[in-house]
Amino acid sequence: MGNRAVYCLKEAGKETHFYAHYGANSLSPLLRLWQAMEIQKQLPGNPALAHIFGHLDYDGGYQEGRLPDGDMFFARIEPGEVGAYEDTYAKGKQLEMWITLDVEENQCILEYNPNCPWYHAMGSYSIDIDKGLENVRRLLEYGEKNGITDFNELLAVYHNSTGLTEKLEDARASMRLSEYLDSPQAEEQRHRYREMLEQEDKDQAAQRPIEEGSESGFFLAPEPWTMPT
Repeated sequence: MGNRAVYCLKEAGKETHFYAHYGANSLSPLLRLWQAMEIQKQLPGNPALAHIFGHLDYDGGYQEGRLPDGDMFFARIEPGEVGAYEDTYAKGKQLEMWITLDVEENQCILEYNPNCPWYHAMGSYSIDIDKGLENVRRLLEYGEKNGITDFNELLAVYHNSTGLTEKLEDARASMRLSEYLDSPQAEEQRHRYREMLEQEDKDQAAQRPIEEGSESGFFLAPEPWTMPT
């Protein structure tokens, strides 16, 4: 199934878009950018980051000749296809995130698709790229020191250290509440509550003439009768 995202890389006045089948998370954008920048230092001619993005495999290695798409982290989106991806993001939940890496403005922007029930309450977050890359460096250093190489384990550490764990849990709690409120059980409880209120209104309406009569003296109990002396 994947966790699908669109990446928009802004570099040297140009925008390049990529589809990432397993890229909808908070760590991959900065991790892949860090990997691409490290590779950029090693390749002759200082190639554009967009070029390197198109040649990254899932291990973060550079493949001069692209492997099959299923083995590459990114698939480039042609300019004429971007609008279709924007419509898909706006109208459905197939794309879970829209990620912008603006190298010139030093901004990484994570947009969580509100059409996805599990992200409905997440909103958007941004971080300065230089700070984010420093977080990645520290994370990888921590992982190496503690023998953590699995991406999902590194992602859990990253979430815990950045406070995103709580935000994701809150979003999922909101999803579960919404699901319950839309469930037949909740509708049945609402129906019972409405019936209870309606019955209370009927009971109060039936009691009102007695109370009004009591005030006018019609339904007052007689005073105790005593034998005259």
